[in-house]
Amino acid sequence: MPAMVLGIVSLVVLPLACCCGVGGLASVILGILAIVFGVQARNRVNASGGTLGGGGKAMAGIVCGGIGVGLAAILFILGLAIGLGSGAFLNAINNAIQTPSP
Repeated sequence: MPAMVLGIVSLVVLPLACCCGVGGLASVILGILAIVFGVQARNRVNASGGTLGGGGKAMAGIVCGGIGVGLAAILFILGLAIGLGSGAFLNAINNAIQTPSP
């Protein structure tokens, strides 16, 4: 159950990545946690021999977490491409590293 909740939350906070980088970072962290918890839960369900349930919820967490991580990575790459293409990134670096005038 925690895997499913974390996976869903990683998808919910993903639109914040468009406004600020915090949403993308949170989506990646929550997505990775959802995948890890989901795999652990699936292993426990499979090892129980049918006495435990919740394998579907664990799989939902794995899928939602994977989608959240994947989309966050795509948004990050697009953000870098747009930032580098507009020259704003290079201007920021040039402004940060100015040579001292004689």
